[in-house]
Amino acid sequence: MDELIGFVSSNDKRDRILGILGHHGALDRELIAKRARMIPLTSGKILEELLEKGLVEEKDGYFSLTETGTEVENKMKGLR
Repeated sequence: MDELIGFVSSNDKRDRILGILGHHGALDRELIAKRARMIPLTSGKILEELLEKGLVEEKDGYFSLTETGTEVENKMKGLR
């Protein structure tokens, strides 16, 4: 778990996207980019990283936190 928290906290954009999904629930790529104030290419790369680490999942074009992602997001709230 500490490794995943370090992974997220080491990049402001990862932390921002995880926080957005934690607050808003499932969102599509376009809305994530808009809420994160990032260009879609950047937010898309971050989403792919989060997918690879098992922090988010995609279903029918919508991204949401996994159980692990929710745990990390809850711990990150205490660090912000």
